[in-house]
Amino acid sequence: MRFKYLLILRYSIINLVGLTFLFVLFTQGYLKKAITADITNMVIIILFLFAIGFVVSAYRTLWVSKELNYAYAKKINSTSLSNEFLQKSKKLDASSRNNLAVSLRIKIASKINYIKFIANTLVILGLIGTVIGFIIALSGVDGSVSSNPEEVSKMVSTLISGMSVALYTTLVGSICSVWLNICFQILSTGANKLLSRIIELGEKNSV
Repeated sequence: MRFKYLLILRYSIINLVGLTFLFVLFTQGYLKKAITADITNMVIIILFLFAIGFVVSAYRTLWVSKELNYAYAKKINSTSLSNEFLQKSKKLDASSRNNLAVSLRIKIASKINYIKFIANTLVILGLIGTVIGFIIALSGVDGSVSSNPEEVSKMVSTLISGMSVALYTTLVGSICSVWLNICFQILSTGANKLLSRIIELGEKNSV
């Protein structure tokens, strides 16, 4: 492996673009507007869950990057996954090594797949916010008050409030989900490369 921490570099560049975009939204007041307009606080929940997923994905990206460095190093670290696999695969036949590789794949997947789950959950929360927003909007609609300007004003206010909830939660949930899915895809690519390298080392070791 020619460059160390290449995975982290890719991850950092992608997220730098995202953070720049987020900073622009914050400075322009759009983020505050979305939070203020959402009377259900669903936007805050989505942002909080996204922050958790973002931190976890960054931590896991660092872990996978370190393991990749160990796997491509001339001397494999004694505490690495590569060394653990090599020790277990000694004197095993092809079928047993394959079962060990499957076990390793599951182990690596279990460390990163919940990031994908969080990303999917953000979309669902956005859709829930949409439904709640429409319920709020429709709850204020009453045709019998059409002749009362004051009641009509309240009805319009409730309608706007409900639509704000629906639109902002959908927008925030979708953007955060796409962002976290991109992070997961980068991490997943690194994890697959790590798995392939470890299996390759195991096959060389068995010869």
